[in-house]
Amino acid sequence: MPAFGDLVNKYKKRRHDTVVDAVTAGLSLADNVSVDLGLLEDTGLVTETLETVSGLLPFAVIAVTEECRVLLGKKTGVAATSDAAYRMLKTGAAMGVGAAVVAAGAGAVAALPAAVGARLMLDRYRSKSLTGHRVSQRTQRLRALRAAREKDEALADAPALTE
Repeated sequence: MPAFGDLVNKYKKRRHDTVVDAVTAGLSLADNVSVDLGLLEDTGLVTETLETVSGLLPFAVIAVTEECRVLLGKKTGVAATSDAAYRMLKTGAAMGVGAAVVAAGAGAVAALPAAVGARLMLDRYRSKSLTGHRVSQRTQRLRALRAAREKDEALADAPALTE
């Protein structure tokens, strides 16, 4: 079992992904807000290009970072795919919540806290569900160890066969 310090270092590294995802989603939201507020008056190709790029940027960054980890040997392909899917789901949900808040008329200022809150809610849900899964797995392991120990004790107490 890893030491407490090792676990802390491992989870500190995971926070880097959260920051990268939040920044890219924030840039996307900032672009949408600037277009809505009329800061970009051009209605031509620049606005359409920025809308497309800002919508896809967070997902492209996630895909590239996870693939880099696979290429560098830090993750398996299955783990990277799973992590990328979760990160994309979390980012998409946060962007959707932010867009819904803006569309509801609460304003662009309220969209950022709503998007961050959605990300935090998904992180807490995942953390609690994974904790429950780990506890369940450890409970099963303890039951198996107890059964094996009882079986060994029963064999040790049995009379020896003599010829």
